[in-house]
Amino acid sequence: MDLGTCPRCMLPYAYPPFFLFYILPLAIFSYYLAFLFWTSVNILLYFIVSYDKQQRRYSAFLAIFAPATITCLANGQTGLLSSALIVGGFRLVTSRPILSGILFGLASFKPQLGILIPIALVSARLWRTVAAACVTIFVLVVASGVAFGWSMWPLWAAKLLPHADWVLGITDRYNPTITSNLTSIGVDLRVARSIQACVAVVVAAIIWICFRRGVTILATASVLVGTFLATPYAIVNDMPMLTNAVLAVLRDRGHTDRALTIAELIVLALSLTLPVIMVSTWRPAMLRSIPLILLFGLIVWRHFRFRNHAPKSF
Repeated sequence: MDLGTCPRCMLPYAYPPFFLFYILPLAIFSYYLAFLFWTSVNILLYFIVSYDKQQRRYSAFLAIFAPATITCLANGQTGLLSSALIVGGFRLVTSRPILSGILFGLASFKPQLGILIPIALVSARLWRTVAAACVTIFVLVVASGVAFGWSMWPLWAAKLLPHADWVLGITDRYNPTITSNLTSIGVDLRVARSIQACVAVVVAAIIWICFRRGVTILATASVLVGTFLATPYAIVNDMPMLTNAVLAVLRDRGHTDRALTIAELIVLALSLTLPVIMVSTWRPAMLRSIPLILLFGLIVWRHFRFRNHAPKSF
């Protein structure tokens, strides 16, 4: 749904078949009521998982007014829902491992945002969460096949790569990925994808190391940011996760004796405003990746530098 979108524009439905279960309830409403219901529920869920009692002012304000949130609200996009499920999964991973796995499984309607989650969970030896996520995905796949027909699945799978290429070509400035950044400055697509794969391997290795000592708030933040460096396909509407990574750094600061430096505050500010930079400018293209790389480096550095003081969860 998108209020004001040109009705003649091509807006493909790229979600897996089981996402129909998520949006079927909207059919009982008129268009505008459905849009209001969808955005209200999503922002509520996102606010609940983002709110932190120790950082009331930061978390409440950023959860609602961060540029990534406003972008999703304006477009009726699924970024708030996917972020709520992923962030909620990490917040519950130590206290409610089964429920955490269910949330991760429900977030699989955007598989490109979950490529680092299995690495983190296996590294931290959270087997019950892994099992719950796998069972949830299995149930969703079987239920959708029974409800809508099994022929939908091979058709959906066949369209994945063409859709990713289509998005890469027509919405270049809305993609924060390494692949999109490189192709926008003239790098051959095959070379860009090779570089993307190398970056993904490095990020995945760092995530594995971060989670070897368990789940901490900065380890979780590294996944939220690292996803946009590792995945070859993401758009600006997926970036409410990035706001939670910034909130994680702000909360971690309260558990150490070291205040944030001017340089660190600049990195956080650039990361928060990245959706605005992406939407409002075409060039310089690499500027879209620089804040992500800097934020990921800042989070990983603080994770290892102050790991003895790190809180174990959100």
